Amino acid sequence: MALTARRSDKWYQTVVVLVTLLFMHIPNFRKPAEFLIEYVALVVLWLTLISPEFERKPFSLHKAYSVLVLGTVVAGSFLSKLLLSRFGPFSSPFFAPLLLLGLLTDRRMTVNVAIFFSILTFISSEFTPLAMASVLVTNLLTAVSSYGLSKRLQVIRPAFFATASNAVFLLINLLMDGGASTNRNLALAVFTPFLFSIVDLGLLPFIEYASLIYSNMDLVELGNMNHPLIKLLSLRAPGTYYHSTVVANLAEAAAERIGANPILARTAAYFHDVGKVKRPYFYTENIEDKNPHDELSPKLSRLIVLDHVKHGLELARRYRLPLLVQDAIPQHHGTRVQKYFYHKAKEMGESLSADEFRYLGPKPQFKEAGIIMLADAVEAAFRSLKNPSASRIKSVVEEIVSGIYNERELDESGLTLQDLEAIAEEFTRVLFNMFRSRIEYPKEEIKRVIVLAENSNSKQDKKKAIDQENSSNP
Repeated sequence: MALTARRSDKWYQTVVVLVTLLFMHIPNFRKPAEFLIEYVALVVLWLTLISPEFERKPFSLHKAYSVLVLGTVVAGSFLSKLLLSRFGPFSSPFFAPLLLLGLLTDRRMTVNVAIFFSILTFISSEFTPLAMASVLVTNLLTAVSSYGLSKRLQVIRPAFFATASNAVFLLINLLMDGGASTNRNLALAVFTPFLFSIVDLGLLPFIEYASLIYSNMDLVELGNMNHPLIKLLSLRAPGTYYHSTVVANLAEAAAERIGANPILARTAAYFHDVGKVKRPYFYTENIEDKNPHDELSPKLSRLIVLDHVKHGLELARRYRLPLLVQDAIPQHHGTRVQKYFYHKAKEMGESLSADEFRYLGPKPQFKEAGIIMLADAVEAAFRSLKNPSASRIKSVVEEIVSGIYNERELDESGLTLQDLEAIAEEFTRVLFNMFRSRIEYPKEEIKRVIVLAENSNSKQDKKKAIDQENSSNP
């Protein structure tokens, strides 16, 4: 079944190559034999250079990523043909599609598409070697510099590099022509990267909303504490909200340490437990007095806890959170056993298998989801520590990370043993810095102006009763 799907995908990809080549030849088509040779060469290039990239994560996790790349290549080739025919090869014709891919995918895919665009131009046009060098260098500079931007103002960086490349090659071209002007529109072409960076920023929200693939810039905005889901979590489940912020701090630091995406890790961590807004009082971090699970059977408790994953996914889809953020909601539990309820069932004499108390999964499929699983477990274990010291924090972190690794929950995440060592070190550092003891200030005699009641609720009820009695007896 998977092999058939891959063949079908490659068939669609060859159609995309055909469409891009047709766009580049409009309105002057070559002889059928020449066109066929160009098409075969481009198909071989695509299947060698770009098609294998679709088998990497996150492209293999969601079809939306493949559709985004293929759609951008088709639309970009059409736009680029218009620029080439109007302004020539020194106008950064592929800047707009490459900037979009750099913002929404990764550097490796964007660089490969940049090379494909360059070869496409070389095959389908009759530009000079200098012009082709300009296209190739500008494409590569755009692809490399457009990845990882976290602020909108930073789109100036790839625009600046593309403009500088155009200026250098324009100068060389003018010198080679003896100072003669090549085209009156070439001066204007120097500014097209800045123009199309503004156009891309305008298109970006619509593309993100449709595809649920977000750039780092909008992931930062999504993690803003004013998001409706995060505000709802802070109001209904304040303990879970605090837990999520600590997990976010841990996940961001660990992701940055191992070279993963810290912005994705932080944002996904904010939403990983958002499903607990439904029944917040059934989760440890929100329980104030009596544990409601004491009066429930372990099986029923298991179903209630499982429901927060399902409800969290429903909320994430309703609010159109990014695909990878949605994935982190079930994946941060993976297929781990709910050990508390499982051991409780065994103590009650029930002969149940551990598999009956497993989360439904799947296991973490990418590094950031694996980091969030580790951070979630470490934060929960750390909360039970009394008087945490550096050695005790380190011991707990090592125990949790090693335990999850031995459970084989991280096998599909892409995290290596070297990554796990770095993650454990970063968790230890962050937790120690967050919860280290402050120096004790000398006490001073302070005149009290307020006195809190031991039970403010009972005091308020008593005051209401007195007021009602006074009103009934004027």
